[in-house]
Amino acid sequence: MTYDLVALVDGRPTSDDLLAGLAAAGSELGVRAVSGGAVIQLCDDDGDPLVSIEMPLLIQVPGEVERMLGPSVGQVQTPAWWVEIRAATLDGARELAEKYAGTLVGRLGGRVWSPEGTGPATTANEGTN
Repeated sequence: MTYDLVALVDGRPTSDDLLAGLAAAGSELGVRAVSGGAVIQLCDDDGDPLVSIEMPLLIQVPGEVERMLGPSVGQVQTPAWWVEIRAATLDGARELAEKYAGTLVGRLGGRVWSPEGTGPATTANEGTN
């Protein structure tokens, strides 16, 4: 079973943002694209995937995030960018996924959601504008 996170970010992630998340997760990790480039994987020395990151999706419909994730996510302003992140059950993978998600949210604003409600602290750039 994977540990799933969704980074709901306020701005469109650029390649620099995605690369910053990869670098924050760990420069010693391998990186590969799968599914025709729609998914990026962070891999250990043996090539085993630790974290899979799907390309960002734009959510424009008000209430759509809440419909898909349930009421625990709270109200999410749209448009928002949805970045799905899955950690394998291998040691350290969960922490890598949380670092990646936290980096995206730190750069772009937004919040991180997990089904357990125990992912990285819900974060927003509130009061910074």
